Amino acid sequence: MRSIAGIAIVSIFVFSVILSGCGKLSKEEFAMEMDKYNQENSAAHTDLGNQVSELSGKVDAQGDALRSEVSMAKEAAITASQQGDADTIAAAKEAAESGDAKLREELMQTANMVEEKAQQASMSGDQKLQDQIAAVEDTNKMQAQKISDLEAALMETKKSLAATKEMAAAKPMIVVTVQFPSGKIGLTAAAMEALDKAVAKIQSSADASVLVKGHADGSPVLAGRYRSNWDLSQARADSVVQYLKSKGVTNTIRSRGLGHTEPIGPVNTKAGRAQNRRAEIILLPAGSMM
Repeated sequence: MRSIAGIAIVSIFVFSVILSGCGKLSKEEFAMEMDKYNQENSAAHTDLGNQVSELSGKVDAQGDALRSEVSMAKEAAITASQQGDADTIAAAKEAAESGDAKLREELMQTANMVEEKAQQASMSGDQKLQDQIAAVEDTNKMQAQKISDLEAALMETKKSLAATKEMAAAKPMIVVTVQFPSGKIGLTAAAMEALDKAVAKIQSSADASVLVKGHADGSPVLAGRYRSNWDLSQARADSVVQYLKSKGVTNTIRSRGLGHTEPIGPVNTKAGRAQNRRAEIILLPAGSMM
């Protein structure tokens, strides 16, 4: 490479000298110098080409050798790497098996601990549950006792109601009350309508008897067929009895005149005296007395 550079430098120098002296040379001299230069330059180029070819061959040989060495090194590296991977895998497998055994042991210990705690919690929970069940049973017993007491009280109440009904059924009951005009014994239209309504109730109690009580207002009886309020009140009761029988009442009927001894209104007022002029129809259940 250094000879090539030297030749190039000499060539450039000669060429520059020739150019610088062209003005002094003749055409023939110039042509001769040019031929001489061309011959020398051609030889130099040939020698340079030979040197380049030789150098190129050496480079190719060195490249082939280097590629061979690289290939061999690569194969060796791959082999070593594969062997290293196998060793690494074996070591990793061994470490994994060791770690797995250790992990299993730790998991077993943890499972045993959890099971033990679970059993303890279960026993504790069972006791709490038993206590709760016992409390519920006590509450149920108390509630059952209360229910029993309530049922007993209800039974007594029912018995009392039944007895009350029996007493009420056995007690005399006023079915209807009708009013009369002053000094009269005849039934008004309103009185007959009220008695008609009472007939059905009297007939529904076939075993009961009927008592009709007549009343007067206490005013003095000065004339007429009745000599006193006693006679007037009895006549009013008898008038009601006759009407009930005319309506089909077959129950035993008794009548009683009480004069003015049982007033329900004030005797010193017209309205009060109108209330006292009356007849009361009383239903007497079997066994009752009045």
